[in-house]
Amino acid sequence: MYKKKVYLIVAMMMMLAFSTGCQGNIDDSAQKATAKEVIKDMRVRKALSLAIDRNAIVEEVTKGGEMPATGYIPPGVHDSKGIDFRETSGDFGIDPTGADTEEAKRLLSEAGFPDGEGFPTIEILYNTNDQQRAVAQAIQEMWKQNLNINTTIANQEFGVFMENRFQGNFEISAGAWFGDYSDPMTFLDMFTSYSGNNVAFWKNEEFDKAVEDSKTLKGAERDEKLYRAEELMMGDSILMPLFYYTSPLMVQNRVSDWEYTSIGQWYFGNTETDDSRLVWNLSAEPDTLDPAFVSSKDGGHIINNTFEGLMREIDGEYLPAMAESYEISGDQTTYTFHLRDAAWSDGKPVTAHDFEYAWKRAMSPEVASWYGYQMFYIKGAMEYYEGSATADEVGIEVIDDKTLKVELAGPTPYFLELTAFFTYMPVREDIVEQDPEGWAMNPDLAVSNGPFVVADYKLGNMMLKANPDYWNKDSVKLEEVEVLMIVDEFTQLAALESGEIDVIETVPNQEIPRLMLEDDRFQIRPALGTYFYVFNLKE
Repeated sequence: MYKKKVYLIVAMMMMLAFSTGCQGNIDDSAQKATAKEVIKDMRVRKALSLAIDRNAIVEEVTKGGEMPATGYIPPGVHDSKGIDFRETSGDFGIDPTGADTEEAKRLLSEAGFPDGEGFPTIEILYNTNDQQRAVAQAIQEMWKQNLNINTTIANQEFGVFMENRFQGNFEISAGAWFGDYSDPMTFLDMFTSYSGNNVAFWKNEEFDKAVEDSKTLKGAERDEKLYRAEELMMGDSILMPLFYYTSPLMVQNRVSDWEYTSIGQWYFGNTETDDSRLVWNLSAEPDTLDPAFVSSKDGGHIINNTFEGLMREIDGEYLPAMAESYEISGDQTTYTFHLRDAAWSDGKPVTAHDFEYAWKRAMSPEVASWYGYQMFYIKGAMEYYEGSATADEVGIEVIDDKTLKVELAGPTPYFLELTAFFTYMPVREDIVEQDPEGWAMNPDLAVSNGPFVVADYKLGNMMLKANPDYWNKDSVKLEEVEVLMIVDEFTQLAALESGEIDVIETVPNQEIPRLMLEDDRFQIRPALGTYFYVFNLKE
């Protein structure tokens, strides 16, 4: 019956076309196109983006102080002159105050779907989260009202959601990116053709070259490449930026000296409570605690408290951590780090070899870390990752147990910040080799060099204990941190308000107005992050 109806419709359209001199602009292929096919059309992608009222989303849906997004890179990132990158880069035709329905309809009609006629039902995929569901429902309604197209929404548990994104099993997917350091590069190199995080599966040689060239340039020349890179990705509409993040936090008044870093990572190495115990809700089960494989905030939070890199961010400043001191060459391409006397949680010394092993492991083609590209600032790292060079050709040299020399591919003004990122954490070869895939999640095997160790881990619950071998153990006031993984936002809030939980990072949108007025434990922190919808352009 369905096929008969299709044939009848097609026949009627052909008759109409002949009788009117073929005045229609809907071609037969557009009528039959699938959702994955239509989003390959840039006009469709732009139409979908312009039909969204971003101001309504932040004012009526998220209600957490977010800002409508008009580009990919968020405010707070600056170019070499100290000018906010977003201010100079512009809005790419996106109206932050509302939808541009007229232009969206024009583009959709030009693509062959006037008034949404013949447009296939398209699916938005998001991970289970109350706020993301509300945003998806709002956009679903906007597309129906503004473009007359139908949308379905589907949610998945975070681990399944991430796997489907990486495999390209979606049409339009929710996405978020938080800066790993305060430079445009932390956002742009996500979408290079060789990045494991490029879930748009977009390939653009000019974009790749602009990103790579910027790694060896300085000042205005570097700025020009970075601005051009964002212009290319936004020009192709590979994603729809929706809003710039804030972080709605709640922390019990009994908790002091806690740290929420500029890239949105919790740190409790200096935190105090009245009973030396903290209960912290992580909101999601981490897929891994291996620094080479972590690609999400939940695992990053744990690593930030159990490991320590050469540098660490404290109160917005990057301070020497495992590195007691360092020197930078005049051309800013060679860094020499001198390690302090420090030990792993089993008492063995932390050495320069641990950093060399960890970094080369993360960039190795065998491991294929999602964040392996973060190592490409190091000379020879990209070539090693791609298989055209050996590990011995990478610019990392162990001078002795306490001295690490690093040669970069070009000047990288944020390299010290990078060494505080979780992919740059040291790991022990003898530990990893015992269980390469599971060592980090096994409290009986894992060792760490940060203020806490994972003492116990069961599904939905993790216990961190103070690390007695941590070099700066006198600064650690907490004896233990219980980590919960409650996903439901209402359950989290109820547990905090009843005193069962000390720290949560998300609250229900509906509760934000009340909390802002009534609860001094609630606060909204700026966040270096963008929430967006990404198109699947996989061939």
